[in-house]
Amino acid sequence: MLVTMLSFVFPVVMILAMVADFRTLEIPDRLSLALAAAYPLAALSAGSSRQTILWSFALGGLMLLAAIVMFALRIMGGGGGKLLTATALWTGQEQLVAFLLLTTLAGGILTIALLLYRHLPPASQLTGIVALRQLHEQKRNVPYAIAIGGAGLIIYPHLLILRS
Repeated sequence: MLVTMLSFVFPVVMILAMVADFRTLEIPDRLSLALAAAYPLAALSAGSSRQTILWSFALGGLMLLAAIVMFALRIMGGGGGKLLTATALWTGQEQLVAFLLLTTLAGGILTIALLLYRHLPPASQLTGIVALRQLHEQKRNVPYAIAIGGAGLIIYPHLLILRS
């Protein structure tokens, strides 16, 4: 029962991050922290070994290094990097490649769609919606949590924690 409750942290955080990033172009740090804090509890309650949990944190550390490099190169914002790192804990090595490929694909599609949206004049019906107006006016930021969260939700049913 506890593992089931804890396993819902993952999709809830993904959805909240997607919504927050869409609305404000920021991902609250508390979401990434909640995801990282809930992982060891969910993994232990699912019967994962301490070694598996430590390997997941090692993988998360590597992902954090990659996120720092992407942030320094202005490829990704800090919030997206933190969310990517916390998500890597949950995916583990079993689903990490699939998650990263899906995130990259979704991020590419999102970026192309956003570039097209920003080059078109906004529809008069949409100008009253603050988030859509802000997305149109912003010329640099991409709400990458939409790609990360979408990929996370796709791989969610395949997480090792859910199979234990």
